[in-house]
Amino acid sequence: MRIQGKVFAIITCVNFLSMNKSFAFWDQSHQLIAGIAEQKISEKTKTEVYRLLKIAIATPGSEELARNSSTMDTAASWADNIKGYRETENYSTCHYTDVPLTKEMIGKDINDDEAMAKLKDAVAKSNYNSVNCLKSSIKTLLTNSESDVKKAIALRMVLHIVGDIGQPLHSAELVSGDFTDAGGNNIKLDKPVNIINIDGTSSSANNMHKIWDSSLNIYFQYAYDPERTKKGIYTTEETNATKKDSISIIKNKNFKFLTNSLENSSNESLIEGWVLDSYKTAVKSVYTDIKLPTSDFSSQATITASFTKNWKSYHDDRADIIGNQIKKSGIRLYFVLNEIFDSGKIDNPYKTLVENIRNDSSIQPFGKK
Repeated sequence: MRIQGKVFAIITCVNFLSMNKSFAFWDQSHQLIAGIAEQKISEKTKTEVYRLLKIAIATPGSEELARNSSTMDTAASWADNIKGYRETENYSTCHYTDVPLTKEMIGKDINDDEAMAKLKDAVAKSNYNSVNCLKSSIKTLLTNSESDVKKAIALRMVLHIVGDIGQPLHSAELVSGDFTDAGGNNIKLDKPVNIINIDGTSSSANNMHKIWDSSLNIYFQYAYDPERTKKGIYTTEETNATKKDSISIIKNKNFKFLTNSLENSSNESLIEGWVLDSYKTAVKSVYTDIKLPTSDFSSQATITASFTKNWKSYHDDRADIIGNQIKKSGIRLYFVLNEIFDSGKIDNPYKTLVENIRNDSSIQPFGKK
């Protein structure tokens, strides 16, 4: 999610008021991903995860927010919840990595090596992006000398960023001259889409980023209330819906097939591989079937687009895509958490990923040079 979130002061400050980013993968999507992982992690992992989630975090956010977001599902939203607190520095850029694409690339297959080169260039431009922040969060959890409070914050970031990476528009940015769409935020829809909430209300999605943040509404979303969000308050109806959906996903035969597929993919041993997967999804599927301006928009700040057919057609053609992105994120999260807290003897890409981060001296816990 592109959030204006506040987090602990050891991260380089980005002025909150200057950010022009919208909300990220909405609460239901993040919590669903964590709910999937919770159903799969080992008991040893779950015990350590819940020990850390019970630790009081006074800042960023508040102890009230930390108490209210002390389950895996609700804690997955914490990195967005803290946006309501302005007393600390923030690192909102940890939620995404903008890998550039051009209009000519839309809908086409792209070369993995060329895409990885673009990704590495994008990562190198900032210390704080989804790739580096996730690595540093994992390193914090692997470092015995780090305090439990720092580990508690890092765990909440892992729960969140893994989900953010699964949202394709957190890993892609359409560019043309001076124009950048900021992951779809600057592509306004001529007719806003209504996203149906669990409580029967609706939320308006008026740009491309928002409709993908809502997971194309394949699952009912939580109605946004800034005061409840700031305090991390969710109703029983909301949390029960998350649990019900996560169990349903795991029982689906496609989930086991997808799990086996990821376990046997060498790209899964790199966080960059996850971002590349989302980037390729954005190039192939996100920007297709929308009408961009035919005139030159290279000097514009925003552009207006419409669906080639209509919203329903766009949604229906991509429901399985975003559904798989959510499943992939849940699978990645549970494997990585198990490797951090309860590593087994069976080799898989996630064991390689975690061990490489553990042994890479260039990756430091947050706040370390």
